[in-house]
Amino acid sequence: MRNEAEEAIKTIEQHLQRLRGEFEMMSTERGIDVEELEEKVNRQRYELERKAQEEFEKLINDKNRLDQKGLIIDAYEGVLYDRRRMERDILNGKRFKEHEKNRPPEHKWYMLKNKEFSKELYRNRMALKPNDSNYVYL
Repeated sequence: MRNEAEEAIKTIEQHLQRLRGEFEMMSTERGIDVEELEEKVNRQRYELERKAQEEFEKLINDKNRLDQKGLIIDAYEGVLYDRRRMERDILNGKRFKEHEKNRPPEHKWYMLKNKEFSKELYRNRMALKPNDSNYVYL
C-alpha cells in the first residue's frame, strides 16, 4: 500500500524529469552544450559547498569568539520571554474568570429579557452584600 507522501514524491520526480527533457531539447535546438552546462553548474555547486564548509569549520574552531556567551544569554532570554508570555496569558485567563465571577451586574440588567437576566440578578444580590464585601475581589 502506497501512502500520499510517496505519491507526491513520485509525481514531483516525474515532473522534474519532464522539465529536464524539455530543457535538453530546447538547449540542443539553440546549440547549447547541455553536458558542459551541467558540468559548470556542478562545479559551482561544489565550490559553494566547499566554501560554506570552510567557513563553518573556521567558525567552530575559533576559540576566541567574543559573542559565544552572548549567544547563550540570548537563547536563555528567548526561552524566558516565551515562558513569561505563556504565564501572562494564563494569569490573564484566570483574572478574567475571577472578574466575571465577582463583577457587578451590567448596566440596566433589570431590563434584560434573555437567559442572562437570572445571572445578572444573582450578581446584583452579591453586589448588595453588607459593607460591599464583594468589591475586594475586583
